[in-house]
Amino acid sequence: MSPPIPASKPDEKTRFGLRFKILVGLTLFNTVATILFSINHYYVEKQRVLQGLEDKLTAAARALPDMLPNGYLDRAVTAGAVSPAEYRQVVDKLNSYCNDVGLLYLYSYAHGDKGFYCTSTNGTDEEMKSGSFTPYWDFYDTAGPTIMDAWATNRPRADSAVADKWGRTYSVFLPMKTQAGTRYIAGADLAIAFVDRLLARSLEQSMLVGLASFVLFFVISFFLSTQFSRNISRLAAYTRELTAANFESKADSPLRQQIAAMPVRMKDEVGQLARSFLGMEDRLGAYLRELAETTAAKERFQNELRIAGEIQASMLPHDFAQASAAVRVNVHATMKPAKEAGGDLYDCFALDENHLFFVIGDVSDKGMPAALFMAVTITILRAVAKEALAQSPNEILTRTNELLIKQNSMYQFVTVFLGIIDVRTGSVVYSDGGHNRPYLRQGGQPARMLPRGGGIALGVMPEAVFRLHTLQLQPDDTLILYTDGVTEAIAADDSFYGEARLETLLSSLPPESLASRWVEAVMTSVDDFTRGHVQADDITVLAVHFMAAPAASVTT
Repeated sequence: MSPPIPASKPDEKTRFGLRFKILVGLTLFNTVATILFSINHYYVEKQRVLQGLEDKLTAAARALPDMLPNGYLDRAVTAGAVSPAEYRQVVDKLNSYCNDVGLLYLYSYAHGDKGFYCTSTNGTDEEMKSGSFTPYWDFYDTAGPTIMDAWATNRPRADSAVADKWGRTYSVFLPMKTQAGTRYIAGADLAIAFVDRLLARSLEQSMLVGLASFVLFFVISFFLSTQFSRNISRLAAYTRELTAANFESKADSPLRQQIAAMPVRMKDEVGQLARSFLGMEDRLGAYLRELAETTAAKERFQNELRIAGEIQASMLPHDFAQASAAVRVNVHATMKPAKEAGGDLYDCFALDENHLFFVIGDVSDKGMPAALFMAVTITILRAVAKEALAQSPNEILTRTNELLIKQNSMYQFVTVFLGIIDVRTGSVVYSDGGHNRPYLRQGGQPARMLPRGGGIALGVMPEAVFRLHTLQLQPDDTLILYTDGVTEAIAADDSFYGEARLETLLSSLPPESLASRWVEAVMTSVDDFTRGHVQADDITVLAVHFMAAPAASVTT
């Protein structure tokens, strides 16, 4: 049985209920939406108002030439070209037009050497009474960049914030040309105060529309949140009741009866939620029962894997003193599986008093399938190696390959490097079954890889041919064998350990070091490199060191 799940108290009160949270959320949404709507509404209205004013000013500016005498704008290009009496008539006519259509100013400018000069205009009521309206050929000494840009680009320009000696205005400047080709600027102004009044009225309307929508949405939100939260609160209450009962359903529970009635009474999403809740309750009960059974089975399986790993480890040699005693060969090896059981293998034992057998291998795949294939492989290797084949490692691989293929229903394979060393002379005969190339450290020279052996992995192809190679070890030479779990070890930054790093490490060790020192150095280096990353593959290292003196006289 699974342990009871701690339950919250049935009468536990929440600080803020679902209804409150829904209402607050909808209110915040409503507030933001209202603000955005009001801003957008005001922006649209503002653009509409300004566009309407610009169209009005543009139409007035285009109508200006029709209000002037024929040829007037062609003549009004120098000082004194228009008499005061004629100019006064123009001012009066333009003033009458502006009063009719509600403009502040309607005017034209000619462009001279120094800038813009007034050629026609009207005046305000105060200016007309006092005679202070702008005279003919008055220099526009406060001309802003908008009118200059209109003249330079020959395109109409509007400016909502013109500030000059006539005050702040909303102005349009229209570059025009007479039939005779005389260029001039026609302009029209509205007082900013008038524009501000129109915009303020638009803003007020936008705020009223936004406020009305806010109130309406709030009322709707209040009603919907009340209806929705009532049924959700019942589901929450039954959840607490179910938890307190350790998920054991009680058919006579009033709350459960209410939940069971929801799918019948309600055809919306809440009813579907209640139906799903009841189905989840049934599945959860079944799941808890299955979980208890699965957990127990998993614990048994993990225990079996652990035992399998211990059995596998016991198949490998751990005491190398006998193999290295009273001879000039010192051997050491270790394996670190990535899981409870691994697919790497190594072995070393005396074939006779003069020959030492050593081997390293790597089975495809990982875990239990690889561990079983590894056990079969090492058993066959041991059996075949003891058939008086002291000088024939290639024949050992050939026979082992044929035996593995006969019982390889899972189509697995194993890479192998196998050697036999004469403990008196250091002469090595070896054969390669598609394994990583070992490193040879000769005295004080840098470590180097052995040439490729030319063999393929065992268990792949019947009647495969494995070549025989020879190697002569001198005193303090060391042969280092390893699996790809070393060079393909992964660091926390996803980089690989690599052959270059291994070669540098092996080249840095004292050549007289015993085999155990070589193995420990490689394992420590790989552990430091992979710190912070999960081990991805089995790691195995085997070292064979040929000493200057017999092992019995060497202190380890």
